[in-house]
Amino acid sequence: MGQLVQQPQGGRLHFVRSVSGSDAPQPTARHPGFSLPEVLVVIGIIAVLSGVLMPAVSNARRVARTTKCLSNLRQVGLAFQQYELYWNGKYPVATHEPLSRRLPIPVTRHWGDQVGSFVSSVPMEKAEDLGLDRSCVLWGCPEWPKSEDFDPNSVADMMKSGYGMNYQPTMFEDGDSSKLAYISVTTGSYDLYTLWTKPSDRLLIADSTEHAIGTPNNFSSNGKWYPYNSTPAMTTFYVDARHGRRGLTKRQSYYEPCVNALFCDGHAQTVSVRDAWNGIHNPGQNKAVD
Repeated sequence: MGQLVQQPQGGRLHFVRSVSGSDAPQPTARHPGFSLPEVLVVIGIIAVLSGVLMPAVSNARRVARTTKCLSNLRQVGLAFQQYELYWNGKYPVATHEPLSRRLPIPVTRHWGDQVGSFVSSVPMEKAEDLGLDRSCVLWGCPEWPKSEDFDPNSVADMMKSGYGMNYQPTMFEDGDSSKLAYISVTTGSYDLYTLWTKPSDRLLIADSTEHAIGTPNNFSSNGKWYPYNSTPAMTTFYVDARHGRRGLTKRQSYYEPCVNALFCDGHAQTVSVRDAWNGIHNPGQNKAVD
């Protein structure tokens, strides 16, 4: 045991216990570090957890981006309705080329800049003005690469928001190519609202690499859709399958490439590429299913 000893402090004597021998604190034993097998086991567990969680996180992110796109498409639908009310029952055309004999104008107009005044505070008077406000719902698809990889000096980038308009409302039903929502020097008509029949089934706007959706006469596995950021050929379907969903039947793949589409009645949904094609060619015959 320790002994009491005197220690002077401030003019007074204080007794303290001296520690010696077995009473002295013993050095703490050092624990060895992790062994290599233990480290490898921990790394293996982390790898397994990452492999399990990453697909779930990626899928949640994809679903969130798809949902945002659908929400913005519904707002675009409201813009079409406001445009129709303002212009006495007329819808905008997908494209209006300058110097048209039907309704001559000095600049090119697209549907996006025409409805822009109803969703943006930025004045839009020609097709490339669409790129002046990329915060509005016309640029509402987070999966559209040009939302981030955007060149303000490119006229093509300024005119394409990632959504395209169906400009063939009834051509595949009556064969009348003059009834196009596409006014060129010789073709097209401006007063087309009455032609957008079967509104819950007829596709109006969809994910696309172009401002207008070109559509081949036949739907085949050779050219269902066009990938991101490419100039589509005339024989391809101009939709951009940038979204996806789980297969609807056993014959469909687990993850089916799909497009988000706005229909003429104002509802938006994710549909297969084939259903998008039917929404233009055969509205109502093969109704898209969520």
